[in-house]
Amino acid sequence: MSPQHLIDDIDRRLVALLAQDSRKSIRDLARELGLAPSTVHARLRRLVAEGVIKRFTVLPDYEALGYGVTALILLQVEGGKIIDIGEYVAKDPHVIMVYDITGDYDLAVIAKFRNVSDLDAFLKNINRLPYVKRSVTSMSLRVLKEDFVSPLVHIEART
Repeated sequence: MSPQHLIDDIDRRLVALLAQDSRKSIRDLARELGLAPSTVHARLRRLVAEGVIKRFTVLPDYEALGYGVTALILLQVEGGKIIDIGEYVAKDPHVIMVYDITGDYDLAVIAKFRNVSDLDAFLKNINRLPYVKRSVTSMSLRVLKEDFVSPLVHIEART
């Protein structure tokens, strides 16, 4: 049985609360959920073991860290090599996300850079890869929303 079949509303609310603030204590989570801390701890351990919660992390302010250039890079890749190229690109520390997509392009890459020179070097490296046929890059002018937590998680927290 897949983990999503074992997830109930309390688990969803627990995940949503942690998505909003992964530093919340088990005691605080228990209070908000109306459960005993031992119950919350057991549920949390199960959610981690089942892979529902992949990791606990922070959402950094990339600009404050000096990464003011955000790029969306679309790649056309020769068939049969999409996953290989995607996995290779994903290993670069500048890369935030890699998606296997439909349409005229095969991969969408979102990456952060300190400056345009770093982006240029990254693109030159990517375009030299065998099986990469074409790339199109767009740079972000400003961030209107950058929240890597699904809106569905926020919706779950309200129910």
